[in-house]
Amino acid sequence: MGTHRDIVWRAGIAVIAGAALALLSACDGDGDGGEQGAQSGSPTPGTSTAQLEQAPALPGAQPISPSDRVYTADQTSNTVSVINPATDEVLGTIALGAQRLGEILGPQYLRDINVHGLGFSRDGQYLDAVSVTTNTVTVIRTADNSIVSQTNVGRSAHEGFFSPDGHTVWVADRALSQVDIVDALRGGVIGQVSTESGPSKVLFSPDGSRAYVNHSRAATIDVIDVAEREVVQQITGLADPFSSDMALSPDGEELWAAHKKVGKVSVVDLTTGTVSAVLDTGPNTNHPAFVTTPEAELVYLTVGGTNETKIYQRHPDGAPTQVGSIPSSGVEPHGSWPSPDNTRVYIVNEGSDSVDVIDTATRTIATTLRTGQEGQAVVYVAGAVPSGPGTANLTRQGLNLPVQNVTPALVGPGSSGLIVRAVDGLDMVEFSGRGMTANTRYTVYATHAGLENPLMSFTTDQNGAKPQALAFVQFLGVYDINSVTVRPSQG
Repeated sequence: MGTHRDIVWRAGIAVIAGAALALLSACDGDGDGGEQGAQSGSPTPGTSTAQLEQAPALPGAQPISPSDRVYTADQTSNTVSVINPATDEVLGTIALGAQRLGEILGPQYLRDINVHGLGFSRDGQYLDAVSVTTNTVTVIRTADNSIVSQTNVGRSAHEGFFSPDGHTVWVADRALSQVDIVDALRGGVIGQVSTESGPSKVLFSPDGSRAYVNHSRAATIDVIDVAEREVVQQITGLADPFSSDMALSPDGEELWAAHKKVGKVSVVDLTTGTVSAVLDTGPNTNHPAFVTTPEAELVYLTVGGTNETKIYQRHPDGAPTQVGSIPSSGVEPHGSWPSPDNTRVYIVNEGSDSVDVIDTATRTIATTLRTGQEGQAVVYVAGAVPSGPGTANLTRQGLNLPVQNVTPALVGPGSSGLIVRAVDGLDMVEFSGRGMTANTRYTVYATHAGLENPLMSFTTDQNGAKPQALAFVQFLGVYDINSVTVRPSQG
């Protein structure tokens, strides 16, 4: 791991050229290097343009600005929520599909299903949203929230990110063994890179020369030569074959691969190409977020099973150590992303349809925002809206709808959670459990007018877990969520 003194690269600067400089020179602004000028100022001939940095970034990046945006991918409402981080205001949602179930079940439905992954171009002009069920990659213009292109890619596309030059989106096809390369503006798959089985996410090195891919069925990190579009190195020895998410440090020297199913994180030293540490982090470990200050190099890590964000400190000569924990305001914290100035971390509470805004100075939740339904990924995009309010083409779909959470009464060993949210047609009831009796069929019941009614049945796996069981019923206004019980099925 490098130190602040010997790092000459500042993430997000060196390759913000070409299209990015064209954007900066075309934007309205006073160009004085202040909060607005750092991101949208018009340069005066003979003077330098302030550089725009994207998170994760080293100390010294521009402060939070009204031209920035935070986006969440909302899997159930099939929306992207749009937040102004300067005011902590949810401006609206970009509707990419219908809410379940109603229209989606029709044979003529043509829009997106399960909006899940997010990425962005380094100049802040474009956002990509990956829908895992329809296998679509949608490119959105951040200035006006309009759709630029939409491309069908390989099966179970999970996460995608813009290449450093902003021309293409590289998308991991989790059901296959390939990364699809999509033409961002014109749409269409224009190339592929073969990988190990089940690629999950793609991230690029700060200098843009390498892409890193984690997997859902291989305990490796594939390292891709971006120019040649081929795997040139495989980093082996990860803690588990299933890596749900990963993050790259702003100095480009360390990668954290989260292993959701086993509650661990593999810390990868990219300078040596080896796993330097394996951390026991907790059930449903999910998205890491690098927060680097002059005082410490930290990683905020969501742990959905314990409803908290853990804070780890990186050390130059040893394994990271946990130095704090922040309880979530809701349940199932999932996606996370820092602001470029490292003063805020945005955490999506998947089970509560909300975002916690964490103040990194106090390590407390500054505010909680209601967003679209079942948020997954979140990203912070600096300079997304160079001028104007940036509210064109926004809707209110998925916002401020009822959602309830409970720990239901469970007969036998284990722990569980239940989420009920209002969707079109019927309410969605979602159960998750772990530590239950292995390979056993259970039934979920709710009581109405003194009668116990079955809502759904499911079977646990060999480890006694059931990550997700879904039912669609008329629940809200009929059942009291506190009446729900779960027990082994009879017969």
